[in-house]
Amino acid sequence: MDKKKVIKFVGITYVIAWTLQIIGSLYAVNNHGMTGTMVFQGCLAVCMFAPLVASLIANGNLKGMGWKPKFKGNIGWLFFGAYAMIIPTALGAALFFGIFPSLFDGSGSMLIAQAEEQGVNLMEMLEQTGMDMKTYLIVQLVPSVLIAPFINIITAIGEETGWRGFLYPELNKRFGKVGTWLIGGVIWGVFHFPAMILGGYEYGFDYLGAPVLGLVVFTVCCIVLGIFEEIIYDRTKCIWYAALLHGSFNAIPTIPQLFINANNPDINKYMVLGPLPNGLIAMIPLVVFAAILGAWSIRRKKVES
Repeated sequence: MDKKKVIKFVGITYVIAWTLQIIGSLYAVNNHGMTGTMVFQGCLAVCMFAPLVASLIANGNLKGMGWKPKFKGNIGWLFFGAYAMIIPTALGAALFFGIFPSLFDGSGSMLIAQAEEQGVNLMEMLEQTGMDMKTYLIVQLVPSVLIAPFINIITAIGEETGWRGFLYPELNKRFGKVGTWLIGGVIWGVFHFPAMILGGYEYGFDYLGAPVLGLVVFTVCCIVLGIFEEIIYDRTKCIWYAALLHGSFNAIPTIPQLFINANNPDINKYMVLGPLPNGLIAMIPLVVFAAILGAWSIRRKKVES
């Protein structure tokens, strides 16, 4: 492992990303509504390219990361990257709502509340189009599951180039698989901290154990997701598959989010627990899945060696 390159990469990544996150968070906090939200989300989208820029500066080139799409022998991994997160996400949401049934709502109250924040009367809009809420939920759900993972590649590739393309291979040289998953996941988690602390990214501000519990839980999520990302990249030798899985994970949470009861005053308090897959309870199926896949990957590597 080239220690100087790794430290340089992490330092540059944090400086760029944290600066953007701080700017976006402070603006959003002081400018509520659509404009503040758009600026915040825009800053987060741009900061996803910080690892790409940092890897260029620290490493000097992006060769050898598998930029040419490889489909032969990788079709299974293509579907894995795009859709493997659906099952653990659904199971995690079911577990969360099973424990907190009062937080479940199939009437679309969360969508209605989100629309109201943007100054849109969703129910009135649906009446004008002749669409009922059930149909609208399906319309929202299908693109998020089937199409969004491929669209999200555009921004996810910025992070994956840095994390899986540069950082994880370097860490692997010294720490092995498990050590790389743990250390790399912590570095990835800390990458998001300013947006979480200042902008309420992922869990808001009023959740249980705020702000410390959220930072810990999200870091665990990054460790777990990093296992999937590193394995799919290792097996395909193509950075686009890692970006696809990353994009899928960013899109799939739309599924449980559609069924949150926005009228329950406790929802903000429990967001750190679920129903999204980065919640402490909803993450359990994902952790089990990652442990199984991680054990398989380590055993497979030993056999291949």
